[in-house]
Amino acid sequence: MIFRKKQLALVFIALALGASSCSSPTARIALKRAHLVPTRTYYVEAEQFKTVEFAPPPAFDSDVQKADIAAIMDWQSKRTAADCKKAKKTAKSTYDAFWGAKSPFPEPLPAEVVEFFDRLTLDLDSAVTNIKDRYQRLRPFKAYPGQAEPCIKRSGGFSYPSGHSSFSRVFANVMTDIVPERKPEFFAKADEIAQDRVIGGVHFPTDIAAGKVFGDLYHADLLKSEAYRKDIERMKALLVK
Repeated sequence: MIFRKKQLALVFIALALGASSCSSPTARIALKRAHLVPTRTYYVEAEQFKTVEFAPPPAFDSDVQKADIAAIMDWQSKRTAADCKKAKKTAKSTYDAFWGAKSPFPEPLPAEVVEFFDRLTLDLDSAVTNIKDRYQRLRPFKAYPGQAEPCIKRSGGFSYPSGHSSFSRVFANVMTDIVPERKPEFFAKADEIAQDRVIGGVHFPTDIAAGKVFGDLYHADLLKSEAYRKDIERMKALLVK
């Protein structure tokens, strides 16, 4: 009965986020996590990330971990209200939040583009979750309660690798596949989004670094997918002329 109530709660959350489970990747992710919709792979199989070789986070009593929390506390002492406002703005891991202001596609965003990034999001969320669940690293505010105090919403789930760092890195790679000449801009934006998670106090620096490694690893698998390569060509045809 408790599990059933949890499932229903997730359904309501999903509907509230996306109006319907068919119109929002966030909503469909919630439904997938509640095991209420079948899991489908579009480009990259997520199951492999339960076992793929990937460096673990630093041990809790290691020098690297001490440097991690020191960086969090340093930002906590010097970040401004403007820093926190910006970190809150970049906390949404969606196409619009990442690239909306400088999107190379027509406005409003063509349905084919929306659907493409929905597919990417659904595949990628499962893959990142599998890595996070392997290592189950606590977020700074949970690992150091009473010390680390975020200035943005306290994210749920585990910390390593950073989902935002992973997503922004993958999206930067994907956007580069579509518009190669804008690569520096896309990667600079991805780095900015990732760093905002440290500034906001919800990720350690090593979470961010791991997310970038994971993002490049995941993109290498994307390039092996014929469906992905075909979709990239379709995306190129939809760019603003």
